[in-house]
Amino acid sequence: MKTKQELKDHLDAIFVDGVNMKLYFGLGAGVARMYRLADFDDRATNAVLANYATSVREYFERDELQTVLLSQMDQRSDALVMYDLQEQPIEFAQLRALQNEDEPDFFSFNENNVGQIRSIAIKIASAQQSVVFFKTFYPVSLVRRDQILLYKLENRFTVFDGDLIKVTPGFDVLLADGEFYINDFSKFEKAFSFTEIAERAMLSVVQSILQMGIVNDVKGYLAACAAPKRDILRAGQSDVLRLDAAVILAFATQKAEKIGLRIVDGQFHLSSRDSVKRFYKLLNDDYLTSGLTAFEYETLAKNKM
Repeated sequence: MKTKQELKDHLDAIFVDGVNMKLYFGLGAGVARMYRLADFDDRATNAVLANYATSVREYFERDELQTVLLSQMDQRSDALVMYDLQEQPIEFAQLRALQNEDEPDFFSFNENNVGQIRSIAIKIASAQQSVVFFKTFYPVSLVRRDQILLYKLENRFTVFDGDLIKVTPGFDVLLADGEFYINDFSKFEKAFSFTEIAERAMLSVVQSILQMGIVNDVKGYLAACAAPKRDILRAGQSDVLRLDAAVILAFATQKAEKIGLRIVDGQFHLSSRDSVKRFYKLLNDDYLTSGLTAFEYETLAKNKM
C-alpha cells in the first residue's frame, strides 16, 4: 500500500510527463459490463484532461486524507482504502484490461445508446505508466436531446439538438501501480459485486473465532455475521486474535463491567446482536487506556505509532 504522498507523487509524475487521456463508457453493470472507447477530438480531450487532472491534484492536497487497508478499515471518514483481500471482484480484471491490453471498440452511436452508460473509466498515461479512474455514471450527468437546450451562437440563442454528457470531477476507484484504491465505499460495493466476496471473507473470520473455543454463540448471531461489515473484516487482521485465549479472557474479565460482555464457563456468552458488536470491539482492540491520564476510552480509529 502506498501512502497518500506516495500516491500523489506517482500521479504527479504521470501528469507532468507529456500525458494523454482516454475515456471509456461502461455499458451495463457488474460482470456483464463492457467498455467502449469514447471518440474525442483534440480540443475535448485537452479540456477534459486539464479539468480532471486539476481535480485529482486538489483531492490529494487534503491534509486529512490517509490510505488504509480494506482489511483494517475503521470508522475514519477521510480515507482512501486499498483493496487487499485475496479474492478480487471480476470487474477489477476489466479495468486492468483497459490499462494493459488492446483498446476496446469505439462507442458507436449506431450500435450503442447513451442511455446504456452506467460508468466511466478515465485512463491518464505517460510514456512509461498509466492510471485508471473509475466512477459511477448517474442519469443527472446525461442531458437528453428531448430537453430544450439553448446556446449562444454569435449574438443569438439557438437550440442544441443532441445529447450532452457531463464529465464531472471525482472518482470511486483508482487503479495505480497494480493496486486498487477505493474512494467511495458504498458506490464500490454496488458497482463491483463486492457483497458475495465480503460474505465469504467474513465467514472465514467467524470460523477463525469459533475455532478458538472462547465463544458460546447462543443464538447464532456471530455465525450470521450480525455486526458491521468493516468490524468483522478488521477483526481478521487484529493482533488480538493472535493472543492466547487465556489472555483475552483475563482482560475481558477484568474489564467486564465497562465492556459489557458476560463470560460463562470460560466462554464469551453472546446472546444478542449488541453483545456480538461489543465482542468485535474487543477483538479490534477498541478499548484503550491513556498512558498519560489513565482514562479509558472506546476508540473507532487508530494510527499505530
